[in-house]
Amino acid sequence: MKKILIFGLTSLLVLSSCTDSFLESSPTAQIPKEEFYNSEERITQGLIAAYAPLQWPDWAFGQYNPLQFVSDVMSDDARVGGGNAKDNEHLQRMRFFNATPVYVCDALWTVFYSGINRSNIVIQRIDDVPNLNPATKDRILAEAHTLRAYYYFWLWKLWGNVPYYDVNPSTPPFLVPQITADELYTKIIQDLDFALDGDKLPATVASNQIGRLTKAGAQMLRANTVMYQNDETRYAVVLKDMQAIIGTGLYDLTASFADIWEDKGEWNKESIFEVNYSDDLSGRSWGNPLATGGSVYPTLIGINSLKSPEFAGGWGFEPVEKALYDSYQEADQRKDGGILSFDQHKKEFPEASYDPRYDDTGFFNRKYLPRQGGNSKSAGDKDLNYRNNYRVYRFSETLLIASELLVRTGGSQTLADEYLNKVRGRAYNNTGNYKKVATLDNLLMENRLEFALEGHRFWDLVRFGKAEQVLGERGFTPNKKHLPIPQSEIDKAQGTLTQNPY
Repeated sequence: MKKILIFGLTSLLVLSSCTDSFLESSPTAQIPKEEFYNSEERITQGLIAAYAPLQWPDWAFGQYNPLQFVSDVMSDDARVGGGNAKDNEHLQRMRFFNATPVYVCDALWTVFYSGINRSNIVIQRIDDVPNLNPATKDRILAEAHTLRAYYYFWLWKLWGNVPYYDVNPSTPPFLVPQITADELYTKIIQDLDFALDGDKLPATVASNQIGRLTKAGAQMLRANTVMYQNDETRYAVVLKDMQAIIGTGLYDLTASFADIWEDKGEWNKESIFEVNYSDDLSGRSWGNPLATGGSVYPTLIGINSLKSPEFAGGWGFEPVEKALYDSYQEADQRKDGGILSFDQHKKEFPEASYDPRYDDTGFFNRKYLPRQGGNSKSAGDKDLNYRNNYRVYRFSETLLIASELLVRTGGSQTLADEYLNKVRGRAYNNTGNYKKVATLDNLLMENRLEFALEGHRFWDLVRFGKAEQVLGERGFTPNKKHLPIPQSEIDKAQGTLTQNPY
């Protein structure tokens, strides 16, 4: 499937010229930001720059931090793997809840604040653009507010109590106040309420704008935020959002679960938001990891020294727990559609083989494994340039959130069951005794089965109040909900940051 890829590399203070496509750009000479935003073309380029950090978590600022992987190593679904217990030590420590201010996913702090900075620039500078069409202005502002909310959302989940600013500081030493997680929640919701007030965001985007936010994408982010906060006062609002998405008729479940993760599955009828990656732009390299291009995540989790006609090899990270694979019924197409059992793979391809690495289980994340030819168009560093998109929000999540909210608010049990069993029906090809009653326990389990290795499980355990029960033997306690703030940030803050009690 053709992708409209995404975001050219720009600095925090300069931007690039526009090309014919909204989501492509080419570097030009540096222009001071104060003098730059004087046309629709240039404020749009600022918006492109605000989207760019969506691509960075997999490899940026010297660390591997794919959001799915970072989240799942703290769950009961996956291990870290790699070469040994010190390989990517920040992830190894996060798995056993003994991270430190030195060994933690600190590059994500920089990634997300880069996105916040860029979003703020758009919001601050848009009034400098003369004669901007009001509808265009509303849309750009809604996107910038949603992007800022997304970046703060991840800071909020990972660290909770972080510095907050919605106007970029202009004078040294650029210190901003730290606020509590609950205060940050309110700020995130304010951004999303602004974006979703009225019809600022479109229901769909043009084919040359695939990758831009839609109203449904912002609604999914608001729902995820409210659900993680367990904010009962907002349940009715986000239930209305979910039912509005369902009611549009724009989305549906694809018949084949395995197909979602192939090229043909990108931006399919159940995709609400994805972060695009492409192998046909060769700017991304080890020397320039923030340039536009592909993803290193498939290489990271690829099977070591693999010989297979279907999948390419990689570095052997993220071995999958056998218990996760065994939790599926045999008839559930998500079992082998989302997880690769090497024993099963070898039955299909007897010539297949690999060399196990540290903590190997024989099970792998099929959703994002590198496919043969998945970086074939890249003229640069191929390990960095797989074209697997990051699937952020899928329609199945809309259905399961709606079902859960009906249960939590005492709404229609019949409708809650219908939403749950639509997801289960796809999993079982609508055959057999697949239907279940929508209860909180059943929904927690269904979330695990549907979104395995997509970075949901740990956060679901926390918000359902089950993390200590499930992960306690590995070291989780309630104070482990938020990671230690990176020591580098503590040092730079000149005594203005309070460390989390991790």
